[in-house]
Amino acid sequence: NEYKSYLRAEGMFRLLVIYSLVFLAVNGKDDVDRLIETVDDFIYGIDSKVVELDDDTFRKEMPKFDTALVEFIAPWCPHCKRLTPNFEMAAKVVHKNDIPVTFVKVNCDGPGYHTCHDANADIYPTLKLFRAGVDERRYYGERTPKDLVRYVLNMLGDHAKVIGNQADLDKFTVSDGEYMFVGAFESDSSLKTEFLKIAEQQREFNRFAIVTNPELLKKVGETNAVVAYQPEFLRNKWEPHYKVFKGESFDLMNFVKLAKIDLVGIINKQSVPIFEVARPLLITTFDVDFEVNRKHTNYVRNRLLKLASEYKDKVSFCMGDLNMTHWYAPDDRYNDTGVLMTVISKEGWEYTVPKDLPFNYENAKKVVEDIISGKIEAKPFQSEEPPVQKKRVQRVVAKTFHDIVLSEDKHTLIEFFSPYCGHCKALIPIYNELASRARKEPSLVIAKMDATANSVPRPFESRGFPTIYFVPKGKSTRPIKFEGDRTIEAFIKFMQENTKEDLKFVEPEEKYLKKKEDTSNENAGEADSGTCGGDSSSGQCSGGKTEL
Repeated sequence: NEYKSYLRAEGMFRLLVIYSLVFLAVNGKDDVDRLIETVDDFIYGIDSKVVELDDDTFRKEMPKFDTALVEFIAPWCPHCKRLTPNFEMAAKVVHKNDIPVTFVKVNCDGPGYHTCHDANADIYPTLKLFRAGVDERRYYGERTPKDLVRYVLNMLGDHAKVIGNQADLDKFTVSDGEYMFVGAFESDSSLKTEFLKIAEQQREFNRFAIVTNPELLKKVGETNAVVAYQPEFLRNKWEPHYKVFKGESFDLMNFVKLAKIDLVGIINKQSVPIFEVARPLLITTFDVDFEVNRKHTNYVRNRLLKLASEYKDKVSFCMGDLNMTHWYAPDDRYNDTGVLMTVISKEGWEYTVPKDLPFNYENAKKVVEDIISGKIEAKPFQSEEPPVQKKRVQRVVAKTFHDIVLSEDKHTLIEFFSPYCGHCKALIPIYNELASRARKEPSLVIAKMDATANSVPRPFESRGFPTIYFVPKGKSTRPIKFEGDRTIEAFIKFMQENTKEDLKFVEPEEKYLKKKEDTSNENAGEADSGTCGGDSSSGQCSGGKTEL
């Protein structure tokens, strides 16, 4: 017991060291930058601080680590090869600064095969957080050393830090490169309960704190509210550096996710769906870096801020780094450090502004005015011809997507499929029966589109098949991705949960039940929750367990 008490005391000391580092922000750098700078002798492969485990050692050793970040990799996977040096660098930063997190590596194509299988690591690399040997959650963020270190810091300690004085509050609100959220509550409430719940769910992406001290609440200036603070390096004269939420608790998550949509927000791969809600959208990508390339970055951003302040009611603006250039223009322009402007139309289609147009305020303003006037008309890159509708499941093509899927007076369930995908074929009888059951509901459309023959508009994504979204009536800019089991019951429950209306479903027609039986026999043994490979740019290699 004495030894356990010692360990707890040591753990608390380490956390105090971490938080003292976390709240230091000097010369515009956040806490993670300062931690990274402590390692100036990193050489990949030398003195690695990553613990390598296999089938014989994983279950025995993992319970010894209070918190561990595990990479499940395959040596032949190019994405794993790019991750490995970043993972080692992050491990060394964590080790040198006495942060109580262990970085672990498992070779899924070797002595760790069964461990990877047990952890459902069937695509590589897979990153997961473990607590005392228990698999807690999967990491989907960026894989730079800075992002990995920020992630493990966010996962330590309380999910919402209690702040009791002005000095700690001032440090907290400038400590990170992402939006920081402070819950200001003088008493218990449904909003406070929801805030703490969201803080636990979103702690890997943002930092959360809570203020209940009456004197400090006066200085915050809000009670029974959530205040979102803009990262210090993004603050400017055109907009306030904080946002306040005082709405109903059920809408708080929406506020947290959308807080980063500033006059000119910073877009990355994880925030693409958030930014692409606000359309039409002008995305400006180049070698964004607020430290190394600070002068050029601020030159572009300041001109965008001036434009955004003038046209914010008609066009949305954001900017991203070269990874986002690759995202929106995946060709040789990826290696170009020039400024690239991409337009996402109101309908969700992309248009790339000609590269030979130099970036300056006048040219950017001309692009914005052309968006507003309709001179820039984004269109799908490819589309089949609209088919004659003969079945319950409506066939959609890129040309008809807006009229059918994004109708303001109908709910739509849309499946993106590939005609070559076995999992898509296995879904056919279930999807047909679902459409038959929905035939008496005039406000619901069950639809599908061949994503190999038609462009998919933003913010929809189809990086594997089948991919299914529900678009509630009147919320065409915010489709909801379906992630559950592909059963009739799961689809119906999913749609009912995401609309306030009571959708009507009836017994299916006999012919659909017959087709279901025939197709089920043809596809016997087919996994009904698997996914066929789609876009290879998703940054992961298939382990062969869900790929056909």
